[in-house]
Amino acid sequence: MARPVEVTVNDTMFLITPMDAFEALEVFGDLQKDLLPAVGELLSLSLGAQAEQAEVLMSGAIEKLSEKLSGRQLKQWTDRLINADSVAVSMNGRDVRLDAAARAMVFKEFTDILELLFHVLKVNFASPLGRWLSRSGLDLSQLSANPLGAISQNSKESS
Repeated sequence: MARPVEVTVNDTMFLITPMDAFEALEVFGDLQKDLLPAVGELLSLSLGAQAEQAEVLMSGAIEKLSEKLSGRQLKQWTDRLINADSVAVSMNGRDVRLDAAARAMVFKEFTDILELLFHVLKVNFASPLGRWLSRSGLDLSQLSANPLGAISQNSKESS
């Protein structure tokens, strides 16, 4: 069993237990159906689009994501990926499973939930997908560390 990964969201420490390979495969299969079109737009953005292109790509990514992912689907993904079996939270010096009661105590804003969701996806998929993409010949060194930062960086370069 993989060791939990510690992440901090808004001064709260969470422990994310990575999925086993077969569970990750099933989740990825379902996830790519909902998110892959938007992720493709963000990948293009990360590969160094110029400022004008970056704004169009970001807009396209957000539009595709909103077409594919309703509030109900986002809640379903959150419940599937952020649950008591895969995430714990440090409360009062103890690590506690992130059950419904703990969720109610630690999440004050929906943005904290989205940030934790990002970390759960990163823990489970970033490294394996990175290795897989590099085997396919994609030069990952071209990717921006912060895809959203590409807009401001490219805006400065084109000025």
